[in-house]
Amino acid sequence: MTAIVLLTWAMILGGPVAWWVLRRTATPRTPAAANASSLVMFLSLLLFLVAGAMLLFSGLYSVTNTVATALWLVAGLLAVWATGRWRFALPAIVERWSDRHEAGLRAQAEAGNPQAAHLLGLGLKLRGEHEPARRFLQQAAEAGLTNAQWDLARLLDEIEGPAAAKPWFAAAAAGGHRGAQHLLRPGGAYGATD
Repeated sequence: MTAIVLLTWAMILGGPVAWWVLRRTATPRTPAAANASSLVMFLSLLLFLVAGAMLLFSGLYSVTNTVATALWLVAGLLAVWATGRWRFALPAIVERWSDRHEAGLRAQAEAGNPQAAHLLGLGLKLRGEHEPARRFLQQAAEAGLTNAQWDLARLLDEIEGPAAAKPWFAAAAAGGHRGAQHLLRPGGAYGATD
């Protein structure tokens, strides 16, 4: 009986500790993989806490205890899946998907598809690759995509300053982009100061 009680306490306390260790060792390379991993890790921690509470307040041989043990095992498997470095771990799956998706977008963008160029530019901007992001966003903006004009203006504002960004904010505003119109209104950040 004492061994079962010790095992129960090890599960209650060990789940979150194992979660913390796994979380600290996660190394997803792409933002998409990091986001997916974080979401699954959050779910895993929630399951660990629910299972721990059920184990704490249930009898040793109850149905609740059995369900809590199952939840605890699922939480552990989710945590391992979300942070593992093996081929079928969630970050590895998302990274492979992201790489294929990016390659497809790049091929479409280089073939002249402005929507693909816009999406690729946004992804590259998220990764901090500003020069390639600028090239693809500019391609989409020059094709007349209002949202691409807005996103290019925001990128240029970051890397070159307001003078480089203002023409693209103006183009986005002319295309009906509400944020750009707000910035360019009199008294706005880029508007006239009458």
